[in-house]
Amino acid sequence: MTTTTKDAMEHATIVEALDSLPAPTLDMHRALASLGEKAVSLDLLNQRHEACTDPELKLVLADLRDTTRRQLAMLLEWVRRRDPKLDKEMKAALFKAGPIAAQYHYDE
Repeated sequence: MTTTTKDAMEHATIVEALDSLPAPTLDMHRALASLGEKAVSLDLLNQRHEACTDPELKLVLADLRDTTRRQLAMLLEWVRRRDPKLDKEMKAALFKAGPIAAQYHYDE
């Protein structure tokens, strides 16, 4: 099996031998890597949108940002559906009123 530069970049954060990881683990890696990339992209697009002074470009950047939001949400949902423990944590933590950390008890 030959490895291209693109393949090497895609697997840069995989620490185990590829042939020792099952397909679902590799798919999860792909999704989590893409999720991280989309989060960075959302941050950059939001900054560009906020700094932009041209009204027409601002609309284009807003559309790109909003598309990235949808993609990020789809990736997160894909991951949630395939990780039962994350699903449980998300159901406990998301869409609740009040302080975010209030539902958790931390030793200080």
